Amino acid sequence: MAHSCMPNVSVIIPAYNCEDLVAEAVASVREQTYRDFETIVVDDGSTDGTWEVIQQLGRDWPELQTMRVEHRGLAAARNAAIAKSTGQWIALLDSDDLWLPEKLARCMAFLDANPDLSIVYTPMAPIRMDGTPMQGHSKPCKSGWLAKALFQSIFVHDPASVFHKRVIETCGGFNEALPVCVGHDFWLRVSMKFAFGLIDEPLALRRWSETSLTRSRRSQGGMIKSRMLEEFYFEKGGSDIVDRPTAMKRLAKVHYHTGKNLLAEGRLRQAATYLKKASTFRPMWLKPYLYRLAALARAPLAKKRG
Repeated sequence: MAHSCMPNVSVIIPAYNCEDLVAEAVASVREQTYRDFETIVVDDGSTDGTWEVIQQLGRDWPELQTMRVEHRGLAAARNAAIAKSTGQWIALLDSDDLWLPEKLARCMAFLDANPDLSIVYTPMAPIRMDGTPMQGHSKPCKSGWLAKALFQSIFVHDPASVFHKRVIETCGGFNEALPVCVGHDFWLRVSMKFAFGLIDEPLALRRWSETSLTRSRRSQGGMIKSRMLEEFYFEKGGSDIVDRPTAMKRLAKVHYHTGKNLLAEGRLRQAATYLKKASTFRPMWLKPYLYRLAALARAPLAKKRG
């Protein structure tokens, strides 16, 4: 759509090696009933045919803005596109997810009716890669001041949100040092300064792939999440909001599950480190202690075999 003035919303779609999916994501934006927006698709240095697909999408929809950046991950791609955007509001969509046609209209109507809010989000409904609905995988959503709840669990999902640019001006952009947990880190920081509005029905769809939850990615994600939550609580003001018993229980749980995943992979030394930390956070919890003993007992045998 051509604009005589600045668009109200900037839709940001990062894409990396998703040549089979990105066209459907873009189509779900093009079909929005709300029209006062611009769309920027940023190719994060894909090595498959994604960039060619994006260029073709731009030829089919001339108002679509396309850009390509060196591969530096989701956070850097988003930040680059947001820096180029001209809308007051930002709406994120991942290249493998979809919006329902009324998503932007409903979110913008909510924000118009609640001018004191800078963020609104909705739940996401899970679907399989072929588009059929799935049960489960959805968490209860809440509104208001959410720092304590988001420390416990991430239930604000990036493609289900719309937020004002003042959020980024106040809290900073997405953390480019994080390969995963990019959204969790962002919303935790944001939740210290802003309240969240909620439209409690799913207006975005999340694709779930069986291959996306492999154990090695779980342990890697767990290591990053453990560090991110620790930094938030001890260094970034989380201790002012989350009471210590709640925080210690949460940190113990995250380190424990990470340690267990590392143990299952045979990464024994790392497993013992995370399990020891879990015991430090929650000394009376027996499970981390027992699993750490198992890791330490197996370590000499693994060394001999090696």
